[in-house]
Amino acid sequence: MAGIISVGAYVPFQRLEGAAVRGVWGAGNPKASRPLAGFDEDPITMGAEALINAGGWGGIGVDALYFASTSAPYAEKSSAAVVAAAADVPESAFTADMGGSLRAGTAALRVALDAVKAGSAKRAAVVASEMRPARAGGPDELALCDGAAALIVGEGGEVAAEVEAVYSWTEDFIDRWRLPGEDQVSAGDAKFIQDYGYVRQTAATVEGLLAGAGATREDVGRVLIYAPDARTHAAICRKLGFPAEAYPKLPLVARMGDAGAAAPLLVLSEALQSAEPGEHILIAGHGSGGDAFLLRATDRVAELKERRGVAWCAGRARPISNYGKLLRSRELVAGEELNIFSSPSILWKESRQTMRLMAGKCRGCGEVQFPRQRLCTNCNARDDWDEVKLGRLGNIYTFVHDHLPPSPDGYVTMASVDIEGGGRLYGQMTDCDKEAVSVGAPVEMTFRLLHKGEGYYNYYWKFRPAE
Repeated sequence: MAGIISVGAYVPFQRLEGAAVRGVWGAGNPKASRPLAGFDEDPITMGAEALINAGGWGGIGVDALYFASTSAPYAEKSSAAVVAAAADVPESAFTADMGGSLRAGTAALRVALDAVKAGSAKRAAVVASEMRPARAGGPDELALCDGAAALIVGEGGEVAAEVEAVYSWTEDFIDRWRLPGEDQVSAGDAKFIQDYGYVRQTAATVEGLLAGAGATREDVGRVLIYAPDARTHAAICRKLGFPAEAYPKLPLVARMGDAGAAAPLLVLSEALQSAEPGEHILIAGHGSGGDAFLLRATDRVAELKERRGVAWCAGRARPISNYGKLLRSRELVAGEELNIFSSPSILWKESRQTMRLMAGKCRGCGEVQFPRQRLCTNCNARDDWDEVKLGRLGNIYTFVHDHLPPSPDGYVTMASVDIEGGGRLYGQMTDCDKEAVSVGAPVEMTFRLLHKGEGYYNYYWKFRPAE
């Protein structure tokens, strides 16, 4: 039976605190803490991180990758292809982009399951990633959540959670929407949307799943649903009528906010990391109808606890130092304009090096060199290399704080890092303060947005403090 083999998640470490918002606007939930993508993060970088957390470093063996987002950086260009390259997915893999609905995440999961069942893919990756738009000072500024989740789907003895039943239905319904180019989500009458949209539609989705599976409410150990806020989540739970212990004590939307299309996969990945063998989990997504899945955890579900997920990210949360830094990072205030050069032909030519971090290993002496050159810097052998992937971890060899380039922090830290397994890489530091940088400090690589040059996005790898 097809099911989930592995899970991973990424929630930005940066937090926008309610107290900071109230200090500027005089309104906002003082207890809120919204995960907010940094100035060098977007749905592609977060999705790549989540997929690496699910599949590991050094190549992810899947035959298909489905990327779901309503906030993808490109209106026309594949984001899935960028995620696939960064996560080192085989170039022979099928990739597809899905969007346009908060249901995109669960829709991608259903498509991946169907592909595995049909045999067109032995293993498929599902990545849902969102950078939810909200206007500064608006009601959604603290209500939304940025983040990504990744699931790897397959069959056989690897499966940690079997998918026993799936149910989907569609109804054209206007609840929340956003037109191209708009910087915030619009919504209709709140009471009507809650009662006839979220509550009624989710109840219909769950009832359809239970009827098709021949299951009862007592058969289900956990019930996970999409809701835009904690109040709506509570209303849906009352309508569904499951035992109180089946619902999370404090849902993710109450802890972090509404993650849009990524929300159902985020809560599912978190639940699977604490599930017990034999436990049944129901997950329902929403959007002009709904998708629902009934899963049963297998004896391998305990292996998912080791994956980086929501809890791992929450343990590294740190508040934004001031509200002005947020405005600068989102380019909501005027800053220095840079005309950055970039070349599509060079990016293509060097893609295995810059995206997949492929280095050269000398066949004669074993020296690892990045970027690879014709001559080995150790033994001077010419053109005698094997292609190898750089390791993710390393230690700082030397560094400098550069205060000239424009940055929300007022400086950019550049570091030369000795990589475990060989090689030395020069790049930017991120997700850290000056005090956290020192010679010999352990760091790890993370995929980030480098700049927007020539009108398109340029990505590369940066360093952040390791565990």
